[in-house]
Amino acid sequence: MLTQRRLQVALGLIWLLDAGLQFQPYMFSRRFVANFLAMNAMFQPHVVANVILDATKFLLPHAAAWNTLFAVTQLVIGVGLLWRRTVRAALVASFAWVLGVWAIGEGLGGLLTPVMGSPLAGFPGAVLLYGLLGLVLWPTGRPERYTVADAGPLGARGAGALWALLWFGAAVEQVGAGFGQLSPKAVMISVIVMNEANEPSWLVHLDQLAAGVTRSIGNPIAVFFALVEVLIGVLVLRGHQTKKALWVAIALSVVFWIVGQDFGGVLAGGATDLNAGPLYVLLALSVYPLTVDRAKDDLAPAANPGSPSLE
Repeated sequence: MLTQRRLQVALGLIWLLDAGLQFQPYMFSRRFVANFLAMNAMFQPHVVANVILDATKFLLPHAAAWNTLFAVTQLVIGVGLLWRRTVRAALVASFAWVLGVWAIGEGLGGLLTPVMGSPLAGFPGAVLLYGLLGLVLWPTGRPERYTVADAGPLGARGAGALWALLWFGAAVEQVGAGFGQLSPKAVMISVIVMNEANEPSWLVHLDQLAAGVTRSIGNPIAVFFALVEVLIGVLVLRGHQTKKALWVAIALSVVFWIVGQDFGGVLAGGATDLNAGPLYVLLALSVYPLTVDRAKDDLAPAANPGSPSLE
């Protein structure tokens, strides 16, 4: 059964996994800071690139100490989400972390670059999705009547609007992420092949197969994906065929996670998180319609004042 608490715990477990990835030996080296952060400055507007490069220079002399702080921060957030009493504090910490890492560690999610802003690469940046999920799952004490999001500050309508905005944005990035410099086909091919280094042979083969198909009919595929993404947003926003739309969204998110995001690069080593795929799944579950019986159960005490309390 879907509940806000269970999704909070799932989010906490993902934070703990990210902390584990941050504790990898490579992350404590100067190479991680120099290569990972500096790479985010590529193809960025001049102002954004300068901020990222300045941050790289600041962190580089004490890379191991800074990485310890980064890993411990994620560990504390993850553990905090596992206990009901510390959920709010953990989410507040996660919001602060998200803003800094999304801006510098992810270069604004790559939204201003020709390639990294693509949905295939993890639009709008995985770190930002942690913050959006935290907002949707913030505990307010309200009941979960029709969706888990009902119990959060946005409510079902607000969370549905956020969901639609994400998917509309994904559609725009799907066909226009190249900013006139690259075709949608070229963007998709670039995303698919750029993560092949150090991946298992079977995943490289899968990427090459997907890249081959994309070279042949990449632009029509991009347009098709964009139309599906718009449809996913519209159906959930308007409450029509919501369950089917969300299952399509989950399937598409998993496909992008496998092919474009290569499981966040975890199998290649050196990954800092799982990327966007699993977070889109959690967000879909937060707006997934609960059963009619569940809604009736929530209303039952009010309809029967004399009935015994379950608490």
